[in-house]
Amino acid sequence: MKKLLFMALACGCTNEPQYVTCPDMSTTDVCTIEAGTDDGMGGLVEGKASVHIPLKPEDDWKAADRDRRTVLQNSIDPAVEVAVYRLEHYDISVEWTVHNLDSMDSQFKVDLNGANEAFTYDPSLIILDPTDNEAPPTPPLAGDIPIDIKANGTMSGTFREDELEEAAIDLDEISRGNFNPFRATLTTSRHDDFFQPVTPYDYVTMTGGQATGPQVPRVAWRQIVRIDLVFKPQAHMTLDYNVRVREHVDVIHDEGLNAPADELQIYDPAPYIP
Repeated sequence: MKKLLFMALACGCTNEPQYVTCPDMSTTDVCTIEAGTDDGMGGLVEGKASVHIPLKPEDDWKAADRDRRTVLQNSIDPAVEVAVYRLEHYDISVEWTVHNLDSMDSQFKVDLNGANEAFTYDPSLIILDPTDNEAPPTPPLAGDIPIDIKANGTMSGTFREDELEEAAIDLDEISRGNFNPFRATLTTSRHDDFFQPVTPYDYVTMTGGQATGPQVPRVAWRQIVRIDLVFKPQAHMTLDYNVRVREHVDVIHDEGLNAPADELQIYDPAPYIP
């Protein structure tokens, strides 16, 4: 597993970024999705892939880090659950490169979704307004931007740490706060101190959206524990990507996903359905 030493020796830092090895590909941290071929039904194949963050179980943390959750829980409304894996624990980024294998100029999208310890966010499973056949599709947590690419060309990009932080907050707001996904993803919340849950919105009765329950403070917010990518090219292309995690507290396993199974905490929670 590759690690980047951003002057760690000079500054004494312990939060060295490390690349997460690919699922079922333990010798490399560069994963590949191929898509854009004919799906046999008049459309094009979309590519999907997931990468878990190599988390240590809470029982394997340092005592002080375990105790902090208890301290935080005792400091807020008891009706609000402090997440086990929180924003303060680590940052995530995703680097990607697309190769156009076609001899024509084209376009593609790279969408990012994911899961926290409680819910998976899959926008393809969420129909916000069943009364409107022309309603726009539910948005991903990040991405959804058409990008032009030259024939046989290459394009690279990054979902930055601040974008992944915002995605984690949006997922918590949507799943725990009943926020409309458009509201969550189109507003910036990473500088906020809390979010206020609301009642679910019912497009049939046109009701909902009222404040309900206690505010959820930042110290309780859930971090992303699994990255889900959706690759949507308009021609035959490949997407090479890697997931980078930078810990602030010792909750990431040094051996990454190559660690023994009983030394990893893997989450695959149920999809959030409003």
